[in-house]
Amino acid sequence: MAPRRSDQEWKTLFHLCEESSLTIKEFCRQNNLTTSSFYAKRQQLKVFSEQQYSGFVRAQITERTMQYHVAPPPVANMALSIGYMKLSICRFS
Repeated sequence: MAPRRSDQEWKTLFHLCEESSLTIKEFCRQNNLTTSSFYAKRQQLKVFSEQQYSGFVRAQITERTMQYHVAPPPVANMALSIGYMKLSICRFS
């Protein structure tokens, strides 16, 4: 019966496999692993890792301030030219 490995032990094995110049098949043979177990556990840990780290980052408030900055509204200009005629629309604040 094959020994049970923790997730951390599997992660170490995956790292060692990546660092080695061996094929996965050869690495598994040398470490008494079946390739099906290797691929299944790698996929399982990958899915678990993606669920744990979904791309969102926890934000923390580091400083509370009461200063607000109000930007002036943008000035909108538009011009339409047809032949010798020109129509200009300007917005002034």
